[in-house]
Amino acid sequence: MEQFTQPWSATILVIVALLAAVPIYALFRIWRGRPRLTDQERIEAAASPLTRLQRNAWLGVAVGVAALGTIAVLINTYGVAEYWNNDSLRLVIVGIFIGALVVCALLLSASAFARNKSSRFDERDRQVLSQAGNYQIAFVLVSLATWLIMLGERFHAEGAVPMVYLYLMFGSIVMISFIGQAAGILLGYWLGERFGKA
Repeated sequence: MEQFTQPWSATILVIVALLAAVPIYALFRIWRGRPRLTDQERIEAAASPLTRLQRNAWLGVAVGVAALGTIAVLINTYGVAEYWNNDSLRLVIVGIFIGALVVCALLLSASAFARNKSSRFDERDRQVLSQAGNYQIAFVLVSLATWLIMLGERFHAEGAVPMVYLYLMFGSIVMISFIGQAAGILLGYWLGERFGKA
């Protein structure tokens, strides 16, 4: 069995490294191509108040991370088998998941609505929002690769992954997608404050 595990693991690790290298290379290119702000410009940018988009993004990250953390603690405490067999525990976890998704969706909808209706939504906000999807994709790809490696290593001898892990993988990746978009918005503003462009 070990002869099959090692080449398979090496192949997956190479794929994950390549997937991780693409967004890292893109960020490096963005970082090198941006003009640097002067100290005075950086102070002025940092002192400016948070936009509505930034506030919604911070809330989205907080809600998403809190929900994922709570679900992880519950599953760690009670175990995966208990989650699958205990309807009450499963409903609590599904409720946390759906509640967090609804809050994140409302925050993103409010941001999109503000983009269309508000005169205070300027060009920088539009550019940050349009580029947030790039970071979101990177978050999703890295989390998907992490799940696949962990599940493959854990259940390689059995030859099949129990269904409960597929549910957990799906839910966490959907949540990470929302977190990734909100984090991408915050990263866009941070890059703008440091280098002069969103």
